Amino acid sequence: MRHGVRLALAGAIGLTALLAAAPLAGAVEYRLQVVSVFESTFVSFLRSGELRDGASGPGLDRLEAALDGGGMSSGAILFDRRVQPVRQSQARAYGGARVVPAVKPAGQDSAVWDQITWEGTPGERSVWLVAPTLRNIQELHHVALRGKGPLRSFQPYGFPTTGKAVALTLPLNFLWAQEERGTAWDKYLSRGLDLQDGLGAVVGVNFNAMFPDQVYLIVSHADTATTYKAVLVWRERSSDREAPGASNAVPSPPK
Repeated sequence: MRHGVRLALAGAIGLTALLAAAPLAGAVEYRLQVVSVFESTFVSFLRSGELRDGASGPGLDRLEAALDGGGMSSGAILFDRRVQPVRQSQARAYGGARVVPAVKPAGQDSAVWDQITWEGTPGERSVWLVAPTLRNIQELHHVALRGKGPLRSFQPYGFPTTGKAVALTLPLNFLWAQEERGTAWDKYLSRGLDLQDGLGAVVGVNFNAMFPDQVYLIVSHADTATTYKAVLVWRERSSDREAPGASNAVPSPPK
């Protein structure tokens, strides 16, 4: 009798250990690579028309290859703007799931990308933040994003009155207020941010022009393992920008 109990107990312990060691059912590994560059560096790679919103092409392919292969000078990289996870309350406000990331900063093995790897559930979202520490290059002027398909160029614009955009700008203090209320995604970004290709950018324009913008990268988890890429293009603060038909600053709340 005791021998049978011991066998049953050993079997239960073994099953528990096996379940603990097994990956979560349905979990998929995702990777996000992020780099910040000067505007002059970014433009030097591009061909005619590749600054157009949503454009792809050989110049952007060459930029990606230089970043991947270590062919980019470290002087072209803004290493103070590291990608990082957000707090759980922030993730919820942007409609993001809880994830446990592994972070590999740029500078290791000549890599210029910051890299974050995590396991997630297809169909969910995760949220990542780039918050500069230096003040002399303040404006996030352009982005190049890769989710599905090739690396594409996007100009961040104000909140659209119709349709959606892959890269949006909103006042940083407005975004902070929505984070506090937990409503950033449900009331606003779900109406304006296009995640069709799996990756979108929300630029929080700093209310103090002397301080840099902050960038939220929102990933829509694909059905299969995917590497997402974001090239953030910075310059000194210049004039405001607004898309045709875009609201001036803050989107109106939903009715």
